[in-house]
Amino acid sequence: MKLNELEIEAYKLRFEFYNQYENKEEKWHRKYKSHKLYDVVIESFNYKFHEIGEVMPKLLEKNHH
Repeated sequence: MKLNELEIEAYKLRFEFYNQYENKEEKWHRKYKSHKLYDVVIESFNYKFHEIGEVMPKLLEKNHH
């Protein structure tokens, strides 16, 4: 998977956590705990929404080399 595709997938997982799994966060964790981007998305939770466009590519770069 190319970095751009990974970035799109990571945004999707983050979006789901905050929008589709609100108040069901544990269910999200069970669903994605084995996903290759799980750790990246978890780390992205340390950043505010307005920062994520700048931060996510850096997190992916750091975690996929």
